[in-house]
Amino acid sequence: MRVEGRRKVGGRRAGAGMLTPLIGVALLGGTLVGGGALVSAAPAAAANSAACAPSPKVTASQAFSHIGVSAKTITVGNVSILSGPVPGLFQGAPIGVEAYFDSINAKGGVHGRKLLVDSKDDNFNGEQNELETQNAIKSDFAMVGSFSLFDNYGCKALAANPSVPDVSVTIDPSTNALANNFSTAPSTVGLQLGPLEYYKKHFPKDTRVGTIVSNVASAEAQWAGQSAALKHVGYKIVYVRNVGPLESDFTTDVINMRKDGVTAVDLSALDWQVAAIFMQNAAAQNWHPGLIFSFGPVYADQFIAHAGGPAVTNGIQIGQSQALYLGQDAANLPADRAFLKYVKAVNPSWTPDLYTLFGWTSAALFVQALKAIGPNPTRGALLNQLKKVTSFNAGGLLGPVNPAQKKPTGCFVTLQIVNGQYQRVDPKTKGFDCHSTFFYAPKSGS
Repeated sequence: MRVEGRRKVGGRRAGAGMLTPLIGVALLGGTLVGGGALVSAAPAAAANSAACAPSPKVTASQAFSHIGVSAKTITVGNVSILSGPVPGLFQGAPIGVEAYFDSINAKGGVHGRKLLVDSKDDNFNGEQNELETQNAIKSDFAMVGSFSLFDNYGCKALAANPSVPDVSVTIDPSTNALANNFSTAPSTVGLQLGPLEYYKKHFPKDTRVGTIVSNVASAEAQWAGQSAALKHVGYKIVYVRNVGPLESDFTTDVINMRKDGVTAVDLSALDWQVAAIFMQNAAAQNWHPGLIFSFGPVYADQFIAHAGGPAVTNGIQIGQSQALYLGQDAANLPADRAFLKYVKAVNPSWTPDLYTLFGWTSAALFVQALKAIGPNPTRGALLNQLKKVTSFNAGGLLGPVNPAQKKPTGCFVTLQIVNGQYQRVDPKTKGFDCHSTFFYAPKSGS
């Protein structure tokens, strides 16, 4: 369906009122990490998708295409998981795009054209993702803000149509590698060193790390990068267990971590729902390691209450490459105020999450390039403009990334949970700490 601004996307938010025993896709300091209700339920089907072939060269006729552009509107496609086993799983992705477009349309649009979203649901199915991507390519100007576990299927359609700009965050390495994909959170195996260096300084005795990781290839590959960064900073990995998608009790892990002398628990590969279960299990065993940290996923409005409240969550450390977009930064960050305002306008009952932010920032990158190419947009012109964007921060919502060269940010924010609230630590009032670097994990065999 085609929508302008204020369409409400149906469906209930996954996990909004209950914990799901599935591990999710996490964002590790600018790098997407596969976890579970997100990845684990999908790998068997996704594995049947052939690798995405390299894109052919863009022809002149393709470059001059202005499909989806009319005298008064520009329509983009969005293919995300909106229904299936976990209804509303990535519903935030199109909501974020619509909210940003709403903010632009309220000012007259871009060069006199209103921006519309052709929102499509892949229904948690790879073949459907490929079909919906093909349909969007035939009728829409570009892809913006899509998010799905099955984008490796849609990758084939995008690779076969290299003139179609895809301004979306992807968890698929093949899609990320496409010349026509531009992500506001480039997927790279590695980690920001800044938060780890902070933890090493302030928790010098807590260096024996334990974690659990989803037993799917994407999660394992990302953990390899993260563990390399941990070792690089001086941590010792003493406990790792690969877990299945339906596990909902980690008491055995808690007991074994304590037995193995774990002093630092890494929750980064866990969605907030599963991290909350782990914290409940740890509290039931009266186990309180000196350092518990996450690279972003536990920054969620529901986490603290579901994990057991302030008594259980106090002191948890978080490092991330996004501002405190749930509202803690709103006083000092106009972009955060706009994000919250327009998301609420699009869907008053929606609780913003990371995928809503991905949709919003992807739409912001698309609009920036669209404005720059002038009143006669073509797919080729938009691609060429996106290739010039080597620094992007979505008005301060992100540490600066390099979409054109697919480079994540080294900038970060550290925060902690204090008395049931998320509080900034570094920088203390606003902005990002950019004094550290991003660690790129060595390739296997190098």
